[in-house]
Amino acid sequence: MSEHQKEQKKFELSPSAAILIAGLVIAGTILFTSRGSAQPPAGGTAAVAAAVSTLPSTVRKPSADEHIIGSPTAPIVLIEYSDFQCPYCTMIYPTLKRIVDESDGNIAWVYRQYPLTSIHPQAEPSANASECIAAQLGNDAFWKYAETVFANQSQLSSQYSAQIAKQLGANMDEYNQCVSSKKYQAKIDADMSELSSVGGTGTPYVVVLNTKTNKAAVIPGALPYDQAMSVIKSVQ
Repeated sequence: MSEHQKEQKKFELSPSAAILIAGLVIAGTILFTSRGSAQPPAGGTAAVAAAVSTLPSTVRKPSADEHIIGSPTAPIVLIEYSDFQCPYCTMIYPTLKRIVDESDGNIAWVYRQYPLTSIHPQAEPSANASECIAAQLGNDAFWKYAETVFANQSQLSSQYSAQIAKQLGANMDEYNQCVSSKKYQAKIDADMSELSSVGGTGTPYVVVLNTKTNKAAVIPGALPYDQAMSVIKSVQ
C-alpha cells in the first residue's frame, strides 16, 4: 500500500460511524433553526417526526389569555413563535390554519412573538402593533391583524399596521400612544427569551404539545402540510 493510500485510509469512516454522524447532523437540523427565517430542514418526514420529547420546563403551557385559536386544553396545541415580516412564517400560516380548521376543535393554535430585528426592520414594530390591537380590541382582532399582514406582507410598515388597526375599529389615539411607548415590549421580550431558552433562533418555530401527556415535538420551519401532520401524529 502506498503512503497516499495509507493516509487516505486514516480518514475513511466505518459504516457505523458514518451513520452516527449522519444522525447527529439530522438531529441538529431538527432541534435548532438557523439564525433567521427557517427553511424546512433536510432529512424528510421521518427525521422530523423523530424529534419527540417532553415540553421543556422553560416553555410555558398555553393559556386562555394568549393569542389563541381554540382551547388551551385541546388535545393538541401548536405553539408557534413567529415574525410578521418572516417570509417562511407567511408560508406556514395557511398550513397551520388548515390543520386547525380541519381538526374539529382537537387542535388549537397559540401565537407567540419572535421578531428577528437583525434582518427584519418591521418585525418588532408590527409585533408591538399586534399587541396594542389585541389589548384594545381582543383576541379576534389580533388574528385578523395577523391574517391581513401575512396576506399582504410586502406592504408591511408602521403606516400599514395603523391602517389595519383603524379598519378593525381601534381608537387611534390610544393605539398610537400604545405603539409609540412600546407598552407591550416586555411581553414580546419574554416570548423571545422563552424560545431562546430551548435553542430556537429562527422562525417559524412550532412546538407541538400533547396537553394530556406533555409529549412534545418541533416543526422547525415552514414544513408542508403532510410533514407538519406527521410531526403532530408523532405526539398523539
